[in-house]
Parts: sequence; structure tokens; C-alpha cells
Amino acid sequence: MQRLTRQGTGRALVFLYATVCVACAPASPTSTSGRADSPTVVLLSMDGTRPADVSNETLPTLVALGKRGATAAGMIPVFPTNTFPNHVTLVTGVEPDRHGIVNNVFFDPEDGLFRYENEPGWIEVEPLWAIADRYGVVSASFHWIGSEGNWTNGHGPRYWKHFDRNVDEMEKVDQILEWIDRDPSSGRPRLITSWFRGADRDAHRDGPGAESARAALRRQDRALAHLVAELDRRNAFDSTILLIVSDHGMLPVADVIDLNAVFRESDIPAHAVGGGGLALVYAEGSRNGAGHAETIDRAIAAARAQGLRASRRGPSLDGFSTENPRFGDAFVLAPVGTAISSISGPPMRGSHGYHPDEPGMAALLVAVGAGIPAGTALPSVRTLDVAPTILTWLSIPPPEWMQGRPIAGLVTAESEPRSPDETDETR
Repeated sequence: MQRLTRQGTGRALVFLYATVCVACAPASPTSTSGRADSPTVVLLSMDGTRPADVSNETLPTLVALGKRGATAAGMIPVFPTNTFPNHVTLVTGVEPDRHGIVNNVFFDPEDGLFRYENEPGWIEVEPLWAIADRYGVVSASFHWIGSEGNWTNGHGPRYWKHFDRNVDEMEKVDQILEWIDRDPSSGRPRLITSWFRGADRDAHRDGPGAESARAALRRQDRALAHLVAELDRRNAFDSTILLIVSDHGMLPVADVIDLNAVFRESDIPAHAVGGGGLALVYAEGSRNGAGHAETIDRAIAAARAQGLRASRRGPSLDGFSTENPRFGDAFVLAPVGTAISSISGPPMRGSHGYHPDEPGMAALLVAVGAGIPAGTALPSVRTLDVAPTILTWLSIPPPEWMQGRPIAGLVTAESEPRSPDETDETR
């Protein structure tokens, strides 16, 4: 797979182009293969929310939706099990090593520091909004990672919102409903993505299942109930699929290790970024380890002395590809119950970033609406498979480069033949 390569100033130019194009998105599609009678798809993510959090006490609306549609036993996230990598996988159908958003924070050899960026030029394969746009399917996004503007091919969501932590979920729901109410002739979206806070912030601070996390979910459930009630009032579920997922789970933390303090105390010129179950290590003065073999070896040894797993970046780690240079010079992985800290801050009582097969890392998936039989119980599914499932619902052929496949039980057959498409783009 060919990767996107950019100069440091190139990303800024991509963003400028994307910002201008929000106001001047072309009305005519480059392809018309997306059938107009396909359902509208609304994808919502509830950050850091576990299947175990779905109960009548915290998320009664989600419990009810599961009875009306399909519920997965769990959803296996990608490595690393962090917010940004998994949200981008949800809209690309490939592993982070391919789409390039390898962690919430990382260094790019050319572009430098990525820190919770939402500009789409960082993504190295074509996301759903750009694919949909090429097929004449209008899309919209309210706070989804990488959705703030057009991707590098000039396609992307027609409508999107700059991230604002002060915006609550009820405002997001009202905007989703306004988009759904638009006339198709005036640019009504048929793919809508939105991010909800979920349990993530409170579960980090107070631990998974803490009362603060449950209270946060109850507040969001009220917004979700409003969305469902309004969709029912419009009889919209006959032509709409509501897909609710999360990005990862959460596990309790008993011990926190400040890895950068360890490096400072040992006079090792290296820097760790990220935290929780995973940190990426970069030798100072180099972002690819060239000429810094001794520094990297010392950093690995120091991490191992703390009871952490550590190794150089390479072609495989526990079966996960880690060749993308953004992964750093070395990995450090914490055992369950221990969290890595790379910055000072409040105590951490819950975390993620651990191996995707850890049961506590499981995400959730509930789908209801057009063509989905009520009461469908799915086994564990994969985050990788969400993007091709959505494309299939929209009658768009998933591109061959996607590593995921449509989820059995949510689709009966792909609406378009799965064949190479010369316009499918990956950079």
C-alpha cells in the first residue's frame, strides 16, 4: 500500500484547501454508484464505554435499541486500544499502521508532533466521508476525528463542526435531526457521524463503573432517547440505520509509572509520549532511531526494569503491524493494572491502550433500523469491519484495500460487487 507523503508545509496547505472547500463543495458527484434508495446511516460513538456499561440503570435507551435491532457481544478494537487510532479505523477499515493515526499523540518524521489533531490530512488512507463523496453520497460529521474538512483528494463531508469540548450531546442530536430533515435536493446527508463523550473522562479519573461515569452516561442517554423519539416520530427507522459503537473499553489502574521520570533519572536522552497501556519512545534528536541505537537500547532496558514490556518498532508486535515510523523508535507496553504516565497530572484510576484481546478493552456495537431484524444477537465483531459494513448499507463497494469485511448478521450480501475500483484511493 502506498503511503501519503507530505512535507511539513504540505499539511497546512491541505487544511487551507479543505477549509475553503467546505463552503464550495461540488453539487455534482464524481460517480453515481451509491443508490438513492439506500438507507441513511447515522454512526454514533460513545467514547470509552464498555458493553458492561449498557444497563437499564445507565443506558436504558441503548438497552431498548438492542431489543429492536442487533447487539454484539462485544467489539474487538485495533491496536493500540486508544481513542484516535480506533476512531480512524472505524471510518477507514484498516489498522492504524496503515491509516497512520497510531496513537492520540505521536511524532511524524516530516510533520512533527501530532497531538489530538482533527485535520484530515494526517490520515493516510481514504476515509468514509471522502469515499461517499466520490459516489455522490452527501455526508456530515459532528466531532469525529479527522472529519474537519476534505481529505487530500478534495472529497470529504459536506458539513462538519470544529471540535468544541463545551458542546453537549443534546446539541449534537438537534443538529443530526436538522440534517435528517433537509430535503434531498438541498444536500440532505445520507451518512452522519458523531462522537459522544461516553464514560471515558470520568472512568479515567475515577475508574470504570464509577458513579461519575454512570452519571455521565445517564446524561447522554437522555440525548440518545431524544434522538430515538424524534426518529420514531418521523417514522425514520424504515429508511435509516442507527449504529452506536464505542472505541474501546476501560480497565482499573492500581499503579502508575512516570516513564519520562525514569528516563530523566537514568540520564537517557529519550522521550515517551502517550500513556495508559502504551507509550511510544523517541530518541531525542532523532525520530527514526538512526545513530541512536544505544539510547534506544537503554530506554528499553530502563522500561523493562520497571516491569514493562518494551521492544523496538518492527514489522510485528503480537501479530500487529507496527512498521509505520510514526510508531516511534520503541514501544513500551504496560501490564493490566498498571498505567504509563508521560506527563504529570491527576491520579489515574482507569485506563486503556492494552492488548485488544483483553476482555476489558472490548467496545460495544448496537444497530437498529432498515433491514436489521429485531433481537439479533451477534458474536464479538471487529472495529475493522464497521467501515465496509456502512459502505455496503450505502450500496457503495468497499475498496479492496480495506482490511475489514462487512459484518455477517448486519448485511446479507454486498450491494455492489467487490472488485478493484480505479478511483479507490490510498496514499
